[in-house]
Amino acid sequence: MDFAFYRMVSAQQGVFTTAQALAHVGDTALRAHVRAGRWRRSRWRGVLVDGDLPDSPALHLRAAALAVGTDLVACHSTAAAMWGFDVLGSETLHFLGPPTLVNRRLPGVQVHPSNLGCDDAVLVDGTWCTPPARTACDVVRHTAPVHGLATLDAALRSGTCTRDELAAAARSMRGLREVIRLRELVPHAEAGAESPMESRMRWRFIDAGLPAPAVQVPLTEAGRVHYLDTGWLDHRVGAEFDGLEAHMTRQQLAGDRDRHNWVTEQRWLLLHFTAVDVYRRPEAMVGRAARALGLPLPRAIMKSGTRRAG
Repeated sequence: MDFAFYRMVSAQQGVFTTAQALAHVGDTALRAHVRAGRWRRSRWRGVLVDGDLPDSPALHLRAAALAVGTDLVACHSTAAAMWGFDVLGSETLHFLGPPTLVNRRLPGVQVHPSNLGCDDAVLVDGTWCTPPARTACDVVRHTAPVHGLATLDAALRSGTCTRDELAAAARSMRGLREVIRLRELVPHAEAGAESPMESRMRWRFIDAGLPAPAVQVPLTEAGRVHYLDTGWLDHRVGAEFDGLEAHMTRQQLAGDRDRHNWVTEQRWLLLHFTAVDVYRRPEAMVGRAARALGLPLPRAIMKSGTRRAG
């Protein structure tokens, strides 16, 4: 086999089409390479992978990009995963093309036409992606509101973009769907938020009209320091998201209770919430926080509860 083929495969970072392979070897040789494990078939019909490369999300995406068309750009949650701030975990791969795009249907792939174009695409691990700030803003606009602040926080936490860049990307999307909601969220984005669920909890408070809580609030006394997930400093009220993984062992539970008692001794009221509160009982969660803050219940809760998108 000539070196031109290997140079092409290397340039495409280990993925190639059967048509490209057949231009250099016969069908019998192609099947022999696959049987020997030198090449392997991807989940995308007509796309092969160098057998020496381990499976990875990036390799899987490069194969999909080759199958759907090299003129397209990864976007939305797919690009967010490449940039390191995906909070959705969607199995569907998203690609972007020009507004005149004729949809290219493949199982597990969604192709979106874009009025903003793809000229700003950036090459990430062998795949062209929308830039991080634009990616985060696109995810916010196209997903349930409960995921929006979690996405923006994660984008800032990843270090791939700044709040100013998020604001600029949001301004560039004038007239597009859900852009007003996006612009309202950007000022609340915080790199210090440590997990998507903490961000979703914080969004519930903000969306209901409570004062926006600070994130990672430090409490210090006699050389001991603890950080609260969120808190209202003027009211000495904290709110923590409790995931199951935080209380898996007796040692973790004992440490958590010691920490809670210590925070209480510092004259703070510490509220604890779970995923059930965030997703299924947001009205009760927000109401409890409002009472702790000594504030009247938001009208939205008194009438019908916080908006239940997500």
